[in-house]
Amino acid sequence: MHVSLRPAQEADAERVAALMTELGYPSTATDVKDRLHGSLNSQTSCCLVAQADSEVVGIMSAELMPYFPTGSTICRVTSLVVSSRHRSRGIGEKLVAAAAMFGREHGCSGIEVTSAERRADAHRFYERLGFARSGLRFFQAL
Repeated sequence: MHVSLRPAQEADAERVAALMTELGYPSTATDVKDRLHGSLNSQTSCCLVAQADSEVVGIMSAELMPYFPTGSTICRVTSLVVSSRHRSRGIGEKLVAAAAMFGREHGCSGIEVTSAERRADAHRFYERLGFARSGLRFFQAL
């Protein structure tokens, strides 16, 4: 199976919505189309899909984030998901490598990803790619 990466398009909204829902973020194609529109029109965003034949099987979105404590910029992966039917085939690794390239191209000091505590498989995946646990994330809904 040949997998290629390409910039996401608004036309991918339905498949991306299914991937976001699989990740645990129920989404509609309309919601995703609006998100893609914003990302695709931003100089600080990167949104790529992984395509196998004509099917979108994965997505990665990343943002450039100023990191005030050091005066640097980091690349933050804000979503990464590969369809459960296509996992363990190197697709996630390709998407992370693309995020790292986006970060390097913009002079980032590092790449950051968050992952829910319950996602033990994802944690092993990130650690295998050289990521290290570096803190806790706290969140408060507004």
